[in-house]
Amino acid sequence: MAEKFGNAAARVNGSAYRQKGWWRDETVVDDLFRAIKNHPDKAAIVAARYFARDVTRISYAELGMYMDRFAGALRELGVGREQIVAVQLPNWWQFTAIALACARIGAVLAPIPPDYRRREVEFILSRTEAPVYIGPASWTGFSHRAMLREMAPALPSLRHRIFLGAGGGLAEGELDFDAWLVSNRWEERYPAHALDELTARADDVFNVLYTSGTTGEPKGVVHSYNTNYAITRALNETMELGADDVISLPSLLTASSGFTYLFQMPVLLGATAVYLDVADPEFHLALIEEHGISFMYGIPTYYLNMLAAQKRRPRKMTTLKCLATGSTPVPPHLIAEVRDGFGVRLHTLWGMTENGAVTITRHEDPPDWPANSDGAPVPWMEVKIAPATAEDGSPFPDGAGRLLVRGASQCLGYFKCEDTYNACLDAEGWFDTGDLARDDGRGGIRIAGRLKDIIFRHGLKIPVVEVESALYAHPKVREVAVVAHADDRIGGERVCAVVVPREEAPSLKELREHLRKAGMSVSYWPDRLEIISEMPKTPSGKIRKFLLRERLKETSGSTP
Repeated sequence: MAEKFGNAAARVNGSAYRQKGWWRDETVVDDLFRAIKNHPDKAAIVAARYFARDVTRISYAELGMYMDRFAGALRELGVGREQIVAVQLPNWWQFTAIALACARIGAVLAPIPPDYRRREVEFILSRTEAPVYIGPASWTGFSHRAMLREMAPALPSLRHRIFLGAGGGLAEGELDFDAWLVSNRWEERYPAHALDELTARADDVFNVLYTSGTTGEPKGVVHSYNTNYAITRALNETMELGADDVISLPSLLTASSGFTYLFQMPVLLGATAVYLDVADPEFHLALIEEHGISFMYGIPTYYLNMLAAQKRRPRKMTTLKCLATGSTPVPPHLIAEVRDGFGVRLHTLWGMTENGAVTITRHEDPPDWPANSDGAPVPWMEVKIAPATAEDGSPFPDGAGRLLVRGASQCLGYFKCEDTYNACLDAEGWFDTGDLARDDGRGGIRIAGRLKDIIFRHGLKIPVVEVESALYAHPKVREVAVVAHADDRIGGERVCAVVVPREEAPSLKELREHLRKAGMSVSYWPDRLEIISEMPKTPSGKIRKFLLRERLKETSGSTP
């Protein structure tokens, strides 16, 4: 483990993981070389651009060529082993070529979601001391180049700012991506044998993924090639994916799920990945039909929007094999709708940026099981539900406890925040996820909420996830989050349902009647309804409930 990234490797039992086949001595670069050898002309990436309405096909041979070319370009800029390259690109093929180039020279990648703005971007660039930033000159009407120009004087480590679509008018320290990286044959100056000496090893750090999570506190999650490898296998082995599959996610390549399952997993398998730079359901349906997509992972609301679009204009879905979902509770009706609308099964999973997909439902589970479970753990990850009590010493409802995990997928730590990470570990190496979970009765787990999301109403603890799951079944509810809001009159908390409606917004009375018919205890019904147009989310699709709680302090909402 590199000194720059602390002594986190000391707590990882790498030899045991290798013995069991959970870790290996190869990296994603080796996977790419294998794919090039087996099928050089096969499409590695089919990159569709929403606004340009065009598609770029990159073969495995071309991807290998760009990897070495971009690796040479980074070396020319002075990037060496363990130096961090910050990349803030949409889902364009150039992201993957740059990520592989970093692996080729032992550099470390710091992906930044393209919708992050100055506060988050400046924090990440300052914390990582990245010498190189790569992003779009502008994207969806926002000028990344102007943002970087404003913050550059406060970032002494940042030497080079490279922009796609920059064109002319470059300021000092700025480079045009195509002119510098694409047009120059850097592979001639830095031949393959020279790059071979620099290429990262399996236990080296590959990426630092910054996530604001659901608490708003940014943490740089450090992963090696081996922890990434274990994470990647969780989906492809459980879902039985292979080289013949065509894989697509609406997730960002710069977020955990996209980085792992849209970038790394297809390369590992020698499969084809279909990228779309705007997560638009209609656009995605057209890509499924045109390019034969067989596997997808997305959040529940994205699938609901796809199903609605499919009803408006049916597309051929014959190539789809199965779908996976996670990040938020799965509405029970979604399982049947996916089966009827797309003709496939829906699987649920649970994971974090810190460890990827840890639990997944299986093909042998009952068809409706994803409505009751977040799956059983993959073989190389252990889960444990530890007793948990509230501040008053009483237990949580339905046998819920703190969810602890450990294993080969677990990250190496938090970048420059080792004390914070150590505080999440116990003496036996169990990582406290901050989630509440209960046994699903079949060797798996059911997430019951976040410890910080627990609502105490009249001394009763509300099972937040169960209430949300029930409300998702209401025909007027598109998205819902159940959060606490303070009530000075009772000196405690009340329950608020924050809803993104479908065509017509529900009333609080309608939601309560719906829960009554569902047989849910009156004690769990919401006291308040807040209607909003869009949920604040992390790049992985999780709802940022702390922002909703802040909003509730400023609004009155609907109360009985």
